[in-house]
Amino acid sequence: MPRFLLERAGLLSSALWRRLAGRRPARRRAGQSRHFPGLDRDVWICRDECGVPQVYAESLGDLAFGLGVAMAQDRLWQMEMLRRLAGGRLAELLGDRRLAGASLHLPGPTVLAVDQLYRSLRMYPVAREERSLVGRDGETAISRFAAGVNAWVAGCHSRDLPPEFLLAGFRPEPWIPEDSIAVGKLIGWLLSLGFAVKPVLASLGMHPRLRPILPPDLAQGVCILGNGLPPAAASADLLARQALGLTGPGVGSNSWVVSGERTASGKPLLCNDPHLAFGLPAFWYPVALHAPAHRVIGVTIPGIPAVLIGRNEHVAWGLTAAMADDGDYYRETLDETGTRYLRNGTWHPVETEEEAFRIHGRSEPTRRTLRYVRHEGVLCPLFPSEADGPPTSFRWVGLEPWRGLEAILGLNRAGSVSEVEAALQHFALPAQNVVVADRQGTIAYFCAGKFPRRPWAGTEPGILEGASPAHAWHGYLTWAELPKVIDPPKGFLVTANNRVAPDLPPTIACGFWEPAYRATRIAALLDRCPRARVDDMARIQTDVLSVQAAGILAHLVRPQAAQLEDSRARQAAALLLAWDCTMLADSAPAALYHLFYQELLHGCFRPVMEEEVPGLFTRYFSLLHVAVPAADGALLRGDGAWYPAGLGATVERCLVGAWEQATARLGSVPATWRWGRLHTLTLWHSLGRGQRWISRALAWLLDINRGPYPRPGDGMTVNLAAFPLTAPFEVAVGPSYRQIVDLGSPDESGWIIAGGTSGDPRSPHYADQVEAWLSGAYRPMRFRARAEAGDGSTLQLRPGP
Repeated sequence: MPRFLLERAGLLSSALWRRLAGRRPARRRAGQSRHFPGLDRDVWICRDECGVPQVYAESLGDLAFGLGVAMAQDRLWQMEMLRRLAGGRLAELLGDRRLAGASLHLPGPTVLAVDQLYRSLRMYPVAREERSLVGRDGETAISRFAAGVNAWVAGCHSRDLPPEFLLAGFRPEPWIPEDSIAVGKLIGWLLSLGFAVKPVLASLGMHPRLRPILPPDLAQGVCILGNGLPPAAASADLLARQALGLTGPGVGSNSWVVSGERTASGKPLLCNDPHLAFGLPAFWYPVALHAPAHRVIGVTIPGIPAVLIGRNEHVAWGLTAAMADDGDYYRETLDETGTRYLRNGTWHPVETEEEAFRIHGRSEPTRRTLRYVRHEGVLCPLFPSEADGPPTSFRWVGLEPWRGLEAILGLNRAGSVSEVEAALQHFALPAQNVVVADRQGTIAYFCAGKFPRRPWAGTEPGILEGASPAHAWHGYLTWAELPKVIDPPKGFLVTANNRVAPDLPPTIACGFWEPAYRATRIAALLDRCPRARVDDMARIQTDVLSVQAAGILAHLVRPQAAQLEDSRARQAAALLLAWDCTMLADSAPAALYHLFYQELLHGCFRPVMEEEVPGLFTRYFSLLHVAVPAADGALLRGDGAWYPAGLGATVERCLVGAWEQATARLGSVPATWRWGRLHTLTLWHSLGRGQRWISRALAWLLDINRGPYPRPGDGMTVNLAAFPLTAPFEVAVGPSYRQIVDLGSPDESGWIIAGGTSGDPRSPHYADQVEAWLSGAYRPMRFRARAEAGDGSTLQLRPGP
């Protein structure tokens, strides 16, 4: 019997024994020491009670090596999957099987189709170009990190690797420096919305009846820098704010920074809770790095050798997506042979690359020809024609090499807000809202990233004419043109993926903004904290009052309540109007509200959209919250196009439908209804989500999933717990990481991830932070002396063979 089959059998039998015996995973042994070639001096990896590594070294090179070892110990399988997705190599592991369902960034019907898409994005060729741009510190970071990863793997027995490798029957290839760059580029792609959103918006724009529900520019709403709301604006945000008495000026979003003038310590407080898809292993990797004149603590993404969100001894920073429009589709004009494309009256040859795709279970690779055109010299993928239409190309900011790694390393070592600003000028993608504070008391906001200079942005259809010079990019905006503010008079800055400012350059103004509900609520709560403390910030991060629900009920249900005829509608209205709009897990009105909102979406928008373009309702309302500002605006304005039976009759019908849904799903006694029975979170491992018996067996045997957990909140609350509007109500996206930094008392800072440090299901630290995260608790976010950090376990890395 082959060795790997014996090892696989050993893995499964030991997992079964642990399951049946109820054995808990064992902690790492303390006090280990190993020799590694390539080190200059000793390195220590000391872990706390949750397995979070604090890495100590005498040089930046050895520090990167130690980080590579620690991350390989904890997240090697996750790193492997990220780099394979970036390189279009998933089929080597998974075979060319059909995917259960398309998603924003896995749109192909099969694994091979996904691989072909990602290979066409050329993340690795561009990563090689990007590596040539990094400075000495950047090269040290990625090359020494790779050396640490490989040194750990080289010394591992197969049984010591994450179990996924044994189940898949292979050992990981050596990690290369370009892998880290490609993973960073992949994250930029996964957080980019243009590729998925623009074809849907193009379909809406082609039909006059549907144009009113194209996303509005939100310039008249709550913005990060200033408030553009005129007194009479009939926006969804204004109507909701009026219902809660929140019509004063404000700024907003889900990272915020408060100046020392408004805190109890006299120094800034900085908070961040990035919203990403949930799952196990956890998305973020927590770590603290110690070297002479270099100490930084926070979270990074497996495969990236620097802290992305966190603090050092001088500054703290947080990131939220700027929702940038960073890519364009072009309709290409080809000649009769399909080998040339037109640019400004001149024909150019279509460029090709022959790619071999290895597929698990097949002896010979499958070969595909990838085709490219150029836009202003940049090689862009050319996609085949669909439904007899012309072929299209896609230009994305990430198809060019940038110096983003330099920006992140500069953030890690910055000593002041001004040094943060200098570092961020190299930041490229994904474009970010960056809030920052320093120990001197300065707070600031910077919109960082590369934004194409497109004077026509926002005025043209979703698919542009590639042959026309009118649609060419004219370079990128300079740093001086990007929005920023330092020490605002208000004393705090808030971002929640809402619009950056009322007046913006066109290329930034056409972002895919979230509605300003969360921003509105955060600003209102901060206004009530003249001497803010860490506990106040924790309460805000876990707040579940819905500004959206307040607006919907105040302006749709309350005016109709007296005219309702159906007893079920009257009961529903009474229950909703007596509610305080907090989305608690044990709330009956919260459950009823969401059933009512679903009835509104399906009753008002679906018939018209399906009549115009079958399937468009699902495509549009599946795009995160892109549709919400326009949909809520149309609902609250009472636009007759969406209420063909009249506003009152439609509201009554939807209330009746919601009451019937609640009765069918939750029982006939409203007092027993619970939002958390509908709205649950399961932390899925990729191997444990399938419906086939083998997926279910592995999920049970290896204990790789967690949940379901009843959850408060929704997609519009500060404590976000979002779900696809077309597939309610299982939570998919939310605060994957929470951070509160008190620069007055840094040791009082807190952090928590929705998972655990380790990606190995056999580790006690696989999901040991979940319960604290669910309850809104935090762990101390502080640098520890080496002796103190060793209370958990210590691995000493020594130079030598």
